Amino acid sequence: MITNGSLTGLFSEEEVSVPRQLRFWLFLILLIPSIYCSCVLLFQLFVNKKFRSQLSNHIIICLLILGLLIELIDIPLHLSFLQLGFVWPSTPTLCTIWWFVDTGIYNGCVIIMAWGSIHRYLLIFHDRLFLIAKKRFLYHTMPLFILILYIFTFYVVVIIFPPCSKIYDYNLPICGEYPCYLSIPLLGIWDTVINSIVPTAIITVFSIIVLVRVYIQKRRLNRANRWRRQRKMTIQLFSICILYLSANVPLNLVIFGHICGLSPQFGANVQVYANYLCYFVTLLFPFVCLSTLSEMRKKLRWKGLLLFRRSRYISTIHPK
Repeated sequence: MITNGSLTGLFSEEEVSVPRQLRFWLFLILLIPSIYCSCVLLFQLFVNKKFRSQLSNHIIICLLILGLLIELIDIPLHLSFLQLGFVWPSTPTLCTIWWFVDTGIYNGCVIIMAWGSIHRYLLIFHDRLFLIAKKRFLYHTMPLFILILYIFTFYVVVIIFPPCSKIYDYNLPICGEYPCYLSIPLLGIWDTVINSIVPTAIITVFSIIVLVRVYIQKRRLNRANRWRRQRKMTIQLFSICILYLSANVPLNLVIFGHICGLSPQFGANVQVYANYLCYFVTLLFPFVCLSTLSEMRKKLRWKGLLLFRRSRYISTIHPK
């Protein structure tokens, strides 16, 4: 809701009804294999030339790196809060870092994913754009570089060097989860709409467009190789988009309702649970990526790097 030109009601001090101890173990059980999976994926994506050269994997690399920052900083701090009941160590520096990772890096992932949905559309239906080096730089390298630069510049300025007085609440998760810049009309509206609502809408729209166009082309074209390539990229895009949209759509609908003037009580419970589900977006993302990268999954299983590797025994018959 907008009151006196500032955003209010966008963050709730309430927590989900799930007991803290249960949340602690749920996060911990998912966190360890998720970090392991992220590291294995990044290692393969960087080391293997075939994987590294695929343009479709560059967005995934960025999302995995940003997600790993959340897994190594944000979620462990949240685990500490769930165990202790307060923020420790209770210092402004820790709260600032926590805000930066929880708000800035997570919103950065949503922004990168929004560009990823557009980028995947271009790769599937306008792949000739990436055949020439200059156009590949224009439509692939430069947008990604600009977005990463924007994300870090914006959140460093508004969170680390904000034009307002920071207020920390060490008895609430993420030190109150309300960086002071959100109370400044221009910055608050810009961050909420441009960095969250618009990217979520872009992910939704382009996911639907890709799905519809692939379905139409499948019916028109009989080229099996092209359809197989489109199908793989579409399944990967759709799987990742569903993961992001599952938490971000309800959250942004509630926030958009507040911006439009609805009561702060509107969708309060939905907002609390959607905020909670955002953690699972990060935790499950590496597994979703691995499930859609069939070539890498086979390679890792062959090397024995996956925990779910199935052993095959060849029985021998010994003649008597």
